[in-house]
Formats: sequence, structure tokens, C-alpha cells
Amino acid sequence: MTRHEGSRVARYKNKRRWPRFVAYLPVQCAVLEPGRADHRQLAGTTLNVGVGGIALLLGETLPLGIPIVVTLCRDEPIRGHVVWTDRRMMTFLKTAVPHGVAFENPVDASWVQKWVSQGSRRAHVRAPVLLDVEFTPAGASAHGTCFNLGQGGMFIATEHPSPPGTEITLRFALPSVAAPRLVRARVAWISGQDAEAGAVTGMGVQFLDLNAMDAAVIGTFVDRLRLEASAPEASRRLGGARGPRRAPR
Repeated sequence: MTRHEGSRVARYKNKRRWPRFVAYLPVQCAVLEPGRADHRQLAGTTLNVGVGGIALLLGETLPLGIPIVVTLCRDEPIRGHVVWTDRRMMTFLKTAVPHGVAFENPVDASWVQKWVSQGSRRAHVRAPVLLDVEFTPAGASAHGTCFNLGQGGMFIATEHPSPPGTEITLRFALPSVAAPRLVRARVAWISGQDAEAGAVTGMGVQFLDLNAMDAAVIGTFVDRLRLEASAPEASRRLGGARGPRRAPR
């Protein structure tokens, strides 16, 4: 980013009049490039939303000032402009670039409330998957298998679950992501104790202080799994019902 571009970003951030709310949602973007009759389509993930604009992750860097139309939660398309960009980051989408989009006209506050509510519900959506997980209760390393995953937490099958309330650090890898995720979590509940009939021995954990990048990576991964699970071709091939799936390497 040049010095001139940096000053534009600073001026915009200083003039922001509306609060922003954290929400990790899929967003569709149409880039209105000058001289092109067709509009290039890009998919991304929001980082925060507000009446006056949003911040989002995209797979490429767009020029400052370029017009863009965004669609969230099947609402009407909203026209805006790219007002800032940040450094490229590694995510499940290989690389992603944070962008700030200012809406040409403020949207109704009820839309923002709906987006935040959708983001909250999305945090609790789980997808079945099998992932190797390392966790560290009381400084000791232990291993288990993640049976389901969402932005809010996961269930870990393990013969030695930690007591509810225990804070642990999780280390797990997602396909196509170079670096493993390191996430703090708290044990919310345990199962398979006291000879519970048919219960898998393990623990449900809730993520703590999940940063925006990890939330976007996990959300995108879960969305892909749910989309694949709901595809008609996958349903026919697997005969309908399916259990946890080992994530591809």
C-alpha cells in the first residue's frame, strides 16, 4: 500500500459514523470494472458488518475506489466502493485479502440486525467430519478425533476427556491450509461416562476468543462440507444417510 493509499484509509476510518458488528457470513460480490459489460463475480466472507459498510475477505486484491455490488443473506444487492485493503493472508481459500467496502447509501438497521443474527446462528452450525486433534490439558499433550466442527466449537472423541470447565489449547489441521490452527477452548460437557448407553466417550468444547481469520477459515470449511453433504449426487452415491467424513488431505 502506498503512502497516499494509506492516508485514504486513515481518513476513511476516522470518518466512520456507524458502529460495526462482528459477523462471519458468506457474501457474493459483483465487481463493476470500467469498460466491461459483464460483471466479474467473487465469493467472500464478511468479517464485520454495519449500516455504512462491511469488511470482508476476498481471494484477490481489488483496486481502491472500484465500484462493487454485495449481496448478503439473500437481501437486495447493495452498491458500494472499496475504500481500503490490507495484506494478503493464508486461509482455507489458499490466500485471502481483507477489504473495506463503504455503501453508497446506508442500509436499514434491521438488515444489520438480521446479518448479526445470521452470523450468531452460523457459529453454532456443525458439520460432521473426522479430524485429528491434539489438546493440552494442564500442560500435558493428549490426542483425540473431532467428530463435528463449527465456528463455535467441536466434539472430540477421546478416552480421557477433561472435566467440564477446563481450559485447553487445541491444535488441528484443515485441508489445504498450510499452518495448523491453534485455538483456545473450554470443555463444556463430557459424554460416555457412567456407562451411558451408546454414547461416544469424549467432550464438547467451546472455542474462546476465536480470531477473525480462524473464524473465517472454519466457517468456509464447514460451509463446504455442508454443501457437499446436501448435493443430490452425493446423496445418491451414499444412499442418503451419512456419518462423519474423514476430511481430505
